[in-house]
Amino acid sequence: MAVRDIISLNRTITNFVRDGLGDRALAVYRWMVASGFRETPHTFSAILSACNSCEGPQLHGRVMTLGLCSNPFIGSALVNLYMRIEMPYAALLLYTEMALRSTVMSNVVLGGFCNLKLTVDLLRSLLEMRRQGLELNGLSYCYTMRGCYQDEEWLEQGRQLHGVVLKAGWVPSNIFLSNLLVDLYSATGNLVDAKNSLDDIPSEDVISWNSIVSVYARKARMKEATEYLRQMFWHGKLPSVRSFVGLFALSGQIGDIQFGVQMHGVALKLGFSWSSAHVQTALIDMYGKCCSFDCSLAIFNEIPSLALECCNSTITSSIRCKVFDSALEVLYRMIGEGVVPDNVTLSATMKAVSLSASSSLISCEMLHSWVFKLGFETDMAVCSSLISAYARTGEMRSSRLIFESLQDPNVICFTSVISACARYGDGAQGVELFNKMVSRGLKPDDVTFLCAIAGCDQAGLFEEGRLVIELMRASRELDPDERHFACMVNLLSRDGFVEEAMKMMEHSPLRHYTKAWSSVLQSCRAHGENVLGKRAANMLIDVGQKDPATNLQVSKYFHEIGDNENASRVKAMASGQEVKESGHSLVEISRGI
Repeated sequence: MAVRDIISLNRTITNFVRDGLGDRALAVYRWMVASGFRETPHTFSAILSACNSCEGPQLHGRVMTLGLCSNPFIGSALVNLYMRIEMPYAALLLYTEMALRSTVMSNVVLGGFCNLKLTVDLLRSLLEMRRQGLELNGLSYCYTMRGCYQDEEWLEQGRQLHGVVLKAGWVPSNIFLSNLLVDLYSATGNLVDAKNSLDDIPSEDVISWNSIVSVYARKARMKEATEYLRQMFWHGKLPSVRSFVGLFALSGQIGDIQFGVQMHGVALKLGFSWSSAHVQTALIDMYGKCCSFDCSLAIFNEIPSLALECCNSTITSSIRCKVFDSALEVLYRMIGEGVVPDNVTLSATMKAVSLSASSSLISCEMLHSWVFKLGFETDMAVCSSLISAYARTGEMRSSRLIFESLQDPNVICFTSVISACARYGDGAQGVELFNKMVSRGLKPDDVTFLCAIAGCDQAGLFEEGRLVIELMRASRELDPDERHFACMVNLLSRDGFVEEAMKMMEHSPLRHYTKAWSSVLQSCRAHGENVLGKRAANMLIDVGQKDPATNLQVSKYFHEIGDNENASRVKAMASGQEVKESGHSLVEISRGI
């Protein structure tokens, strides 16, 4: 173009913004200003859409310099900018200072609060707009209703909004609001009202069909979900990605691989399997939850272009199916194809490495280097996995160094390091860390209590273990379960308090817990408590009579105390039962397994 004017430059900026080329749009804008062209309202309304948190406020200053703040189009663009860069209160201040507030500008405010999940501000803004008599439309209530069902605390307000939109006549004429009502009542668990809302929507609307299919799938109502899917096909409508993601999640939730395979076939027939990363991820996750990792891996290997979500789903599936070595292979392929791991990838891979029989220090160090390279050294989930991984390879010093490098460790990190101490018999250090955690105001969860009690059990710290379990009871938010009682019974038995251990067994959830009775029986033999030992042996037979290992243990106990008659009787019960093969361990010596 021989002569450039402001109209052609504005059109160029608009086209670049529309095509997602924000950098080019900004480059044209800078050249335009440097060349002496004066911006128009159209210039700012277009270029503000391409700005980030650094450039946006600078352009706002330029708008103020030119005296264009009162322009409603520029005002809407500025409000949208501040909402997009997560400065909602600056956006709200701009909105309230505007003399002319259009419906579009009001919707920008409501949409911003909805996207940022600031439900309180969203509802307050809507009420203020209604009080001032500002004109609102169906989209205004769409944003507000979506904000309500995104936050469980505000579901009742969403039901009240149903009455408002019904009175205003927006339902059922506004199809988007009608579909949001289906989602709203689904979130409250009220499937009857969800179905009634669906019945008000014309059958031609495919969005509503997908909504109700995904709703019933999310509620594990397979019969209703498949029935609506069948009706959808009968009306000539095709399910969307949302429906298939919900159906695959349902299959994984109930563990029905046959249903999942059928839905997989439908997705393949309709061409969804390779066109959507969401469907691929849901398929990998579904087969993983159904303990069919070969199918998960086959889908992963056939994906033409890897997505981060698919890789993460494959790694978590390998952990769920206990195929731990495959997690590292997936990570290597990710790196090879240029997919950058995130904190979920590294955390899950480290968990797989720590649980693998062939875990090694080299693998941990390699993953640790990636943590530093990608800047996740302060991520709590990643650091927690690192602490556990190093501890499982015997590098307690590295685990402690990682923990001590954290400025403000959370409950998960404390739990990991306490668990590491328990694993290596350093119960005193574990109790010290537990007390430090409580003194910081952090609330231990059931796993934290379990690790602390297990550490006391390993180290023989009877009084400390009793105090931990009493603290758990006193919290009134957590009740000890069979795992906590089992550790405590084991600790009591080992220290010779066999009778107290028996009383705890008989008045706790452990009455039918084989491993705890086995521990008591061993302690009775070690401390010569034959009367209590016979009681424990009889209880062990009752709760574990189908287990040959249990029967052989009881038979051996009766033989050792001279009760050959019972020994022969119990041994006869074990004959013909299949005994498990002995396990094995791998040890790393000189960087070799």
